[in-house]
Amino acid sequence: MTTYTNPFTGQTIEPSAISYESLSLIADTTLDWPINGNNTTPASSIADVTTTSYSGLSLLLPPATQVSVGQSILIRNVGSLAFTVKNNAGGTIVSAASGVAYFIYLTDNSTVAGSWATVTFGAGTSAANAATLAGYGLTAIGATLNQTYQIVNYYTNATLPVTVQAQFVVWGGGAGTITLPSASTAGANWFCMIRNNGSGILTLTPVGTDTIDGNANQQLQLTESLVLVSSGSGWNTFGYGRSNSFAYTQLSLVVTGGTTALTSAQGANTIQEYSGVLTSNQIVVVPSTVQLYTITNNTTGAFSFTVKTSAVSAATITVPQGTSLVVICDGTNVYNAGSGASSSITTLTLGNGSLASPSLKFSGDLNSGMYLVGSSQVGFVIANAQAGYYNAAGLTMAGTGTFIGGITGGSF
Repeated sequence: MTTYTNPFTGQTIEPSAISYESLSLIADTTLDWPINGNNTTPASSIADVTTTSYSGLSLLLPPATQVSVGQSILIRNVGSLAFTVKNNAGGTIVSAASGVAYFIYLTDNSTVAGSWATVTFGAGTSAANAATLAGYGLTAIGATLNQTYQIVNYYTNATLPVTVQAQFVVWGGGAGTITLPSASTAGANWFCMIRNNGSGILTLTPVGTDTIDGNANQQLQLTESLVLVSSGSGWNTFGYGRSNSFAYTQLSLVVTGGTTALTSAQGANTIQEYSGVLTSNQIVVVPSTVQLYTITNNTTGAFSFTVKTSAVSAATITVPQGTSLVVICDGTNVYNAGSGASSSITTLTLGNGSLASPSLKFSGDLNSGMYLVGSSQVGFVIANAQAGYYNAAGLTMAGTGTFIGGITGGSF
């Protein structure tokens, strides 16, 4: 390898250099080292190169054998078109894009072409590659990073992989379970969003000693959602959206027998009324979620009417025809809310009432009953007319009557 040294100091020297040159390319151009009077197209330390009218041009460096290794040149493309920087033998060193600067230095001068290395200094203003920077929860739109919620759907029991970080997990099956990854494996600050968009209760279950908000699991009713965050040793939630779709709305459905599975929208109705002529036993399958229903069986035909969930061997309830029952679904079983044999209350306070509307009356006759006539006086109403009353003096009856079994302890 040829070197050029100072005969007095032994240090490597280079030819005298022009520190700056502005070049305009209109054709392929070969640079010269500024030695022996070569100054037509000198290779200066810094060169601003412009080409605006001609594409595909080349800028060739001088012979590598005429300088020492380490010789360098900074070339900046200040034009609108790209050009190619080549070695003296025509081999490509770098394609110079518009607005970008390249630091080019010699690493081997044993041949005319030499070996050149490059460092890209970049444009006048730096621009990051958004697509390269985009990680979990981010997407590149042009040159910018933007937040994104990638949706991933599950329909059967599954264990979440750590790769669902920052994604929106949507459950679309019936009653099921999603097992969470280990919080220590996911790491602190790992998070995802989960929504139950299915037809049954979704149970979120951690593994090992992990808990969710200190609990062994977390249930999501229909349409409920939350954000799940790892602490590195357990799970915490926020943004828990409680279901408000199960409101006091009424479903009126005509059935004729067989099995009718309610949709989530139908099951959202707390008050349900069924009618129609049954030609076989009727089974109504409610969603597998916690809910309170008032069910009225107005069907006809000598067949049974049963309410249940899709769970096998779970409790069911049979509603007789012409009957309304308040039933409870715990997500698996269906019970009669009023199944007790008897009940009692300590006190009962009624309004005063009137002859037109007695305080105590009956579903079979709303015009007969009892009401408060005045202070310390309770009246009897028959067909909105006073039939008698009690007060401190005793019982007073209107009109005539027949007493069954006789009278004892007094007289009329």
